[in-house]
Formats: sequence, C-alpha cells, structure tokens
Amino acid sequence: MTDAPTTWLLRNIHQHSTECSIWLSDENVLRQLPTENSWPNKPAFITNRWDIAEHAKKLGFNTQFSDFDLTTVADNSIDHIFYRISKEKAVTHHLINEAQRILKPQGQLWISGQKNEGIKTYIEKASTLFGCEKNIQKDGVCYSSKLTKNTNSGSLLVDEDYANLRETIYLDGKTLFSKPGQFGWNKIDQGSEFLITEITPLLSPQSFNHCLDLGCGYGYLSIASLHLPILKRTLTDNNAAALATAKANCQLLNIAAEIIASDAGGELKNQFDLILCNPPFHQGFSVDEDLTDKFLRNATKLLTPNGIAYFVVNQFIALEKKALPYFKQVNLIAQNKSFKVVELRKN
Repeated sequence: MTDAPTTWLLRNIHQHSTECSIWLSDENVLRQLPTENSWPNKPAFITNRWDIAEHAKKLGFNTQFSDFDLTTVADNSIDHIFYRISKEKAVTHHLINEAQRILKPQGQLWISGQKNEGIKTYIEKASTLFGCEKNIQKDGVCYSSKLTKNTNSGSLLVDEDYANLRETIYLDGKTLFSKPGQFGWNKIDQGSEFLITEITPLLSPQSFNHCLDLGCGYGYLSIASLHLPILKRTLTDNNAAALATAKANCQLLNIAAEIIASDAGGELKNQFDLILCNPPFHQGFSVDEDLTDKFLRNATKLLTPNGIAYFVVNQFIALEKKALPYFKQVNLIAQNKSFKVVELRKN
C-alpha cells in the first residue's frame, strides 16, 4: 500500500533535487524507496531507521543512519530539504527547526503528510518560522507545501530538547535515560511490565546463558529482568533513538550488554536460550500486523533448540495463531484486559 504524501515527495525529489539537497526519512518510506538511477541529482539520505538506511545504501544513496543528528551540516548550506512528516511531534518540530538553520536563504523545504497527522498545523508553524507563505496544496488525503526560507524568521518550534537524552524513567529507585523519537519514550510500558511480572516466578529457578531483548527500546525489559539468572545480554532495535538510550542506560547501570542495530533481529548471528520481546504493531501511522510475523519468524531462528521466548502483545493480536508455523509449543501463560503473555518453544 503506497503512502500518498511519500508519492508526492518522490515526484518532487525527482524534479527538483540538487547535489546540495537532503532527504529526511523514517519508516513511512519503507515500501516506496526507489533507486535513484533516473534522478538527475540525488539527495543525501538521512534516516533514523537502520533497515531503511541499509536498503538505501544498497540502492546507491549517500546514506546516514542517525537519530536525525544534523549537527555536522553547516548553517545556510542546503538548497532543498524533502520531508514527509513523522509520527512523533518532537521529531517533526526538531527537523523543521533544523531545516530553517541549514537551508540557504531562499532555500526550500518540501513537506507533506495527511490531514489527520497534523500536517496543516506543521505547515503553518513552519511558514511562520521561515517567514513565508503557507502555500498549502491538497491532493486527496495528501497535504503538502513548498516553503521558502526568508531572513525574517520566527521563533523555533518547541521540540522538547529533542537532540539530547534526559532523565525520564524511574524504575525500582533507578533513574533511566530516554528521549522522544521512540515508542513509549517517557513511560514504563504496561505490556512490558506485565511480561516481567508474569515470567519472574517461571524463570527464577532456572539459569540462562544469553538473553536477547528483541526490540529493546530504551532497555526496559533488560533492566527490569536484572534480578533473573542471566549471564549475558544482547539488546537490539531498528530505531536510532532506542539504540542510543539503551546504550546509555546499560552504561549507567553497569550492565554488561551488547547493543546491536538490526531489523527485528534478522541480521544477528548468535543464538539465545532466552528471548524477551514486546513487538511493535505500528508501521508509521498505521497498524501493520506483518511486523508481528517478522519478529516471530526471526525469533525462531535466533532461539537455541531448547530455548524459550516470551512475547507480550495486545489482546487483539492473534499471536498464538501467528506463532504456530514457527514454534512447536505455543502456550498462553497470562492475560489481563489489555495484554497477553505467550511462551514459545521450538521443541
């Protein structure tokens, strides 16, 4: 299924990109990333998603995987910026602010999104910051604008100090780092908390050599399971903000862990006798149950023959049915009104 705002953006990249242009992208471009062979000039490609960065590199883009860190880009140096808005408000505000800084005078921000994502408000704010007309265009569900940077710019948008980690989460007397740009960045996820509560009595009498925190976020499952007998830990995620915060929290708590960027663990080489996972079910702005299948498919490859995987999902996700092609034992071990915890074994 194509995304109309991304389609609009691709058309304008093809027509207007110069060698001094930047394309800012997150997961919304996942199924529409094209080769650049037919483009007269290709933009630099910056994304906070590891899988998209790897794919873009294979297609020949000059690619940067980061948490949208544009500090190395000089002020007033870029002709065009192309951006389909993100799901997270702080990310969008951060990138609009950075666009105002790095665009040349009369440089242009090409921005698009859908009405229910707040795109009209973002365009209005950006036009005030840029000191230009809004130029809002509507094409079905897609709203877009070409904003020109003038010298009489307004105040920067509130981005919640996006670029920096901050002490946000309080867990068992510990203060953990987090930041916007990842799911549940400023809270303890109820599903993850439910998972730890339910598996603790099951796992405490056992011992495990190597635990994988699959889709780790800021590292809650690894930190909350420190009381369990686990020798080594690996944390992996697809999101740059998650990897940065997970690394910071492991260093803060002196947790011996390896932090690895991967797409649902698909590129990991080791096998693990314990996997803990609270898989995402949103891709960009929409629900995508294929994500659950991807996590299950990779989990069965990553699990040792006698290992155990524990997944927690929302009640409406048919995890037990989805897991049957991959695991011989699929056991519902706990559920409440919102979540269920499922135990998965290969043997």
